[in-house]
Amino acid sequence: MEIKELKELYLKKKLSSPKIAERLNCSPTFVRNKLREYGIPIRSLKEALLLSNTPKYPRYNFNGDLKEKAYLIGFRRGDLHAHQARSRTILVFMSSSKDSQLKLFKNLFSKYGHIWSGKTKAPDETWELTMCCYLDNTFKFIIDKKDLIEPWILENRKIFAAFLAGYIDAEGTFCLCKNDAVFSVRSQDKNILHQIRIKLIELGILLRPSQIVRKKGTKDKRGIISNGDIWGIFIHRKDSILKLIDLIIPYLKHAKKRKNMEIVKNNILWRNKQYNNQQDRRYYKLYLEEGIKV
Repeated sequence: MEIKELKELYLKKKLSSPKIAERLNCSPTFVRNKLREYGIPIRSLKEALLLSNTPKYPRYNFNGDLKEKAYLIGFRRGDLHAHQARSRTILVFMSSSKDSQLKLFKNLFSKYGHIWSGKTKAPDETWELTMCCYLDNTFKFIIDKKDLIEPWILENRKIFAAFLAGYIDAEGTFCLCKNDAVFSVRSQDKNILHQIRIKLIELGILLRPSQIVRKKGTKDKRGIISNGDIWGIFIHRKDSILKLIDLIIPYLKHAKKRKNMEIVKNNILWRNKQYNNQQDRRYYKLYLEEGIKV
């Protein structure tokens, strides 16, 4: 057993003494004696355990696509939980009673790792399904949950659109309110909502400043108490909603939200046809007071 071969197997390929012994048809003791003879440092127990912690199911590296990365960051900032479970494992998980949300989770992560699912009790005592996926360390970017959109996302229109689609898939809503199209996003991320609004105005999509829609300590319809202020941004203008749809439609993945978005779009197109494309001037005065060009 030559020193060069042993260094290749033990230091570069990170094989254990038993694995090397199996490959070279000798005993693990013989391999360890050779490591000492050649002055190659033997791994500590901790290092050996880390290397022996082989995942039960295969994991695959993140593909590096920046738009997909931005989408996943947006989805994480909204509705996804993630943390470093072990030295080589990122755990992502979410709980929901909605099939469409769980299907989205599966579509996003099943190509990268094994999906586990099981029933858990929600804070309102109802049962919901929890899904989790064990990912490798190429997904470290998904761990951080901060009330901020990074500059590399804001600087590129398509990358911002992908981030926004991910955030909308987590927290956004398209709906009809008294037959009027409305888009809204509600969350505790005051700064993210502010950054989204500024960027949308820059892209010609007009909307008013975010506002508190539910205060800290109040209960929602399910009786769950909010641990922080809930902020919301809303778009009522028909032209702005159509521009928003054009911006995010290549990246929005949530099946139900895509369906609702299509209903909203058709409603606006029908109203435009009925009323000869009359502009919605409801908030013009407020826009002008807030320094927004209309």
